[in-house]
Amino acid sequence: MIEPNPKLKIHHDQLTWFLAIFLNEKEIFQLLMHTNLVTDTDKLHSSSKQELLNRLTNAFSRQSHIDEIVIEHLSQKAEHAISRIGYMVVDEIHTFFKSPGPLIESGEFGEVVWALLTDSREDVHSHGIRLLTAAYKTHKDSAEGEVHQFSDYLAAPQTSSPEIQKIQTKYANSLKEVQKEVDEQTTEIENLKNTLANLQVEYTAIEKKNKQLEQHCQLILEENETLKIKEDVYQENKNQIVSLQQENESLHEKATQYSETSTSLIKLEAEHQQLLAKYGDVTAQLNEITQIRASKETFMGELKLVEEAVYKEFQTLEQLKTDLQTYFDVIEKSHQASRNALNQIRQTVDHLDEPESESINQEDRTGTQPRVGVFVDVQNMFYAAKDRFERRVDYIKLLDLIVGPRQLISAYAYIVQIPEIKQGNFISLLEHNGYTIRSKDLRLRGDGSAKGDWDVGIAVDVVSMLGMLDVVILASGDGDFCPLAELIKQQHKRIEIVAFEHNTSMDLQAVADQFFPIGEELLM
Repeated sequence: MIEPNPKLKIHHDQLTWFLAIFLNEKEIFQLLMHTNLVTDTDKLHSSSKQELLNRLTNAFSRQSHIDEIVIEHLSQKAEHAISRIGYMVVDEIHTFFKSPGPLIESGEFGEVVWALLTDSREDVHSHGIRLLTAAYKTHKDSAEGEVHQFSDYLAAPQTSSPEIQKIQTKYANSLKEVQKEVDEQTTEIENLKNTLANLQVEYTAIEKKNKQLEQHCQLILEENETLKIKEDVYQENKNQIVSLQQENESLHEKATQYSETSTSLIKLEAEHQQLLAKYGDVTAQLNEITQIRASKETFMGELKLVEEAVYKEFQTLEQLKTDLQTYFDVIEKSHQASRNALNQIRQTVDHLDEPESESINQEDRTGTQPRVGVFVDVQNMFYAAKDRFERRVDYIKLLDLIVGPRQLISAYAYIVQIPEIKQGNFISLLEHNGYTIRSKDLRLRGDGSAKGDWDVGIAVDVVSMLGMLDVVILASGDGDFCPLAELIKQQHKRIEIVAFEHNTSMDLQAVADQFFPIGEELLM
């Protein structure tokens, strides 16, 4: 909506009279200084209020470039009235401000009329014009009445009696002579008085100019303080704007994250529904093997004790290996015996978990050890151990325990190389302890995301080696390997999964011939 310009519908005389009511001499002086209408400061100080007012009115009426300065000052002075009228409806305004008389008596006429003139509502603006016009007309009629009364008195005929006129004629000449003498005597006195009056006028003008200069200095000091306050407020507002911009950017980032999280939640909800459906099937199966699990827990306890004994024995072996080289063979035989015992317990657990295991591997009955291939998804193992335990997997011990006495054909470790992480020592350690390393670099996509996994590579290696293996051991909990596991079983091979239970797909656990959960005994 376009803001109304109050001066467009106000006559010059009305505007002069209105500003005389609304502004005092100090405010008029300040506006003339701010608008640069007078360059001679001394002349401005020596002018009367009416002269200053006439200058301001003429400039305000004819020079549009000072409109903003004058209107802003008047609006600041009438700020309370503008706010008050802004909340009032048109009918209330007509009721409360019906005539200018009460407003003039209360001293609110200037603020209220200016608030009405600057209001964006046409009815309110027009009502302000009517109030100003009515008040000015009343003022003008009153002033003209006083002038007419005085003129009538001067024009009235002065009647007198004939005797008085004769007396006046008789003494008129004498009065003129006396008056002439008095005039001559008083001429010199008048000259002295004029000289004194001129001196007094000059002194008064100098004194007035001095006061005006003092007032001007005071005004400048006040304006300086005001400018300092405004500068502080501006700096504070600037700091608030910077803070709000930072908050806006933070909220924008959070909104983006929230959108991504919502998409993930939708996917998770779909997976959750699928898991609930599978949970019903698994519950039925769990009821059937409850008794078997009870026996398994007993054996698992014994297995854990044996594993701890084997691990402690292995540590003792490593510690004494340097100083007791002569006893190495004896300790190695003892360690091999412990591993055989551990393998027997594992076979017992396998027998309890899978009653149909008799038909899985015919070569075991003949005494030939099964041929084993180990495929370790290092990235999957690393993040699973870090997220839950803040530790790392002991891949050497892992290989030793999952293979057991069986014949190890090959062991592959699949690694994704990240530029900012140096993995040279880790790769050398794995190679030195029987692993064949498969490595690839992390790939960056055009959208800034990264891609790095070995799912396809692992599947290709397993399928290519399946003819020379009896058992495939996959160290990963990724559910994407379910089709690969089913393919292995279709080829009448055994598939075993080694992974963290919290990070392993339930579908992958279900399709595997055996699932070995990784515990703290394999962490370091």
